[in-house]
Amino acid sequence: MKLRANQISQHLKKASQTNSLLPLYIVSGEDTLLMQEACDELRIGARAAGFSERELCNVEAGFDWNQLLESTNSMSLFGDRKIFEIRLSKPKLDEAGKKALATYLEHPSEDNLIILSLGKLDRKTLSTKWFQALETKSALIQIWPIENHQLPQWIHARMVSKGLHPDPDATQLLAERVEGNLLAAAQEVDKLALLIEPGPVNINTIRAAVANHSRYTQFELADQAIQGNETQALRILAFLQNSGIEPIAILWALSKDLRALEGISSAIANGQAASKAFKDFRVWDNRKPIFQKALNRHNYKLFRSTLVEASQIDHSVKGLIKADPWIGFKNIILMLSGTLKNNPLPISYEQ
Repeated sequence: MKLRANQISQHLKKASQTNSLLPLYIVSGEDTLLMQEACDELRIGARAAGFSERELCNVEAGFDWNQLLESTNSMSLFGDRKIFEIRLSKPKLDEAGKKALATYLEHPSEDNLIILSLGKLDRKTLSTKWFQALETKSALIQIWPIENHQLPQWIHARMVSKGLHPDPDATQLLAERVEGNLLAAAQEVDKLALLIEPGPVNINTIRAAVANHSRYTQFELADQAIQGNETQALRILAFLQNSGIEPIAILWALSKDLRALEGISSAIANGQAASKAFKDFRVWDNRKPIFQKALNRHNYKLFRSTLVEASQIDHSVKGLIKADPWIGFKNIILMLSGTLKNNPLPISYEQ
């Protein structure tokens, strides 16, 4: 059977009342946040139905599917019902995985429930006989991405679930700030839920809450940096560093804009109209003047150099090199302002 993401809770509630939970739930998609939340709902519903144990299996090269089958056939020491959560890094099962799931579904135990999460399944896979046979005894939950025009509605629904009732301008403001990043949108809503009392929310409410709790954000840093406002950008960077913000949050905001600027600049250099390039890279109307200012001052080679520096910062954040990401951020700001033209300061102090 097929389930939509917004049907999960109701399905589980009804199925638990009639003791008709399915032995396998397949969650397929590409958005990390939506996938995670769908799996969270399944776990919560399963626990409410009495599945108190959980075993997590990350499928990588050499994964033993036979061992998984043995686990599903073995009795719990305490007689508890068990959730087996299987996570695949790729949207395809190998032959051993296909065979193991088919074998499990031949005689599934009422004391076991499998949640299989994997990437987006293509039409070819969905139409194969083995998958269709799998689907007859399971639920397929396909997670579709939230498009830009759907984002304000998604934010509105999420805010309402937190007791906040925003007007259209308020949801549009948040949508423009996060520019399609659902994780960032979810974090913004969660933050507002802590800062604002339940009830109506408008733009002034949001701005007042943010002003009272944070002078600057990584988004303001990105705006000032790409416009070449060196002094203000460095001031914001220092504030964020002293405030304890994680470098990864700043890196995401900066890299997103730098990738778009490099792509747009390169496209224009190859003869594409600026309006088409802006559209292809999903630049919101209110940010086009900011981007245009950067494009007037630099070409794609400069933006490509800043992305190389951003890659160094990424490696430092991930622990691949011992380095100071804050020096890397300063280099990018100085490169965008034109102060630093060659040989950025090395951010790595030990390879």
